[in-house]
Amino acid sequence: MGQITSLFVHKVIAQADDSLDKRAYLETVGVDPDAPVDPSVMVTDTDYYALFADLARADPNGIELSLRTGASMRCEEYGAFGLAWKSAPNLRGSCERASRYARVLTSVAAYEVREADEGIYMHLHRGGNRGELGLRLSNEATIASIAAISQEVSTSTFRAQAIYFKHGEPGSVVAHERHFGCPVHFDSDRDALLISHETMQAPNAVGDPGIVRFFDAHLDEELS
Repeated sequence: MGQITSLFVHKVIAQADDSLDKRAYLETVGVDPDAPVDPSVMVTDTDYYALFADLARADPNGIELSLRTGASMRCEEYGAFGLAWKSAPNLRGSCERASRYARVLTSVAAYEVREADEGIYMHLHRGGNRGELGLRLSNEATIASIAAISQEVSTSTFRAQAIYFKHGEPGSVVAHERHFGCPVHFDSDRDALLISHETMQAPNAVGDPGIVRFFDAHLDEELS
């Protein structure tokens, strides 16, 4: 059984329709509604996927819940991981840190930066049944969050060249293509963003080699 940071639980619930009993949803996964948000507090992956699916079914606009959740993410909410992302010299450096340190946030997902002639792929690797709604929504939220925090840190206007998901279409791709501003491919062989070489090399607004070394050391200690 894997673990996922409770930060993501809070973010999904915050983006769900206000008519829902959000305190009760937090309690169903063992998260104290009155405690401050702490990324180091974990929930099981099965509980998280079930929660995500239940919220999407109950939300009047559930098809976009994953996109709203991802778009709401900000670097500082990720703790040291987010600060390492933000202080990297460029977006490629940010993505490489995600590849290296993702395990401080989850034991069930990993990232990979892969070069190609057409650009650079930021891959999300996560096992599981793509027919499971909660897993599908979690993957969509993760890809959307990468786009959101990329836009937050880069001096370049961030827009992926294409988005890829292994799972099937959710009935319509209109909301997804509107959200990402690029083609979105379902039933693909990967879960990934395709990002141009130029965008990946554009400097981050607050990139600082000294700061990033500090957070790298902190995250290395967390992993160990």
